[in-house]
Amino acid sequence: MADWKIPQLNQEKCVVCGICVDVCPQGVLALQAEEVIFARPQECTYCGTCEESCPHGAVACSYEIGWA
Repeated sequence: MADWKIPQLNQEKCVVCGICVDVCPQGVLALQAEEVIFARPQECTYCGTCEESCPHGAVACSYEIGWA
């Protein structure tokens, strides 16, 4: 799982509304010092809920499809 990536957070677009923090089912995101951070990135299941919920487009999931 070394190649596992977490969603990318664009701090310039983020207005720290906290919606992504509230909707994350794994509690990965947190508010800290007036910004959103990935407090527990190892718990991210890459569900995309944070990206879907962000009204400002500050969260991006870059999916890569591979075949085993």
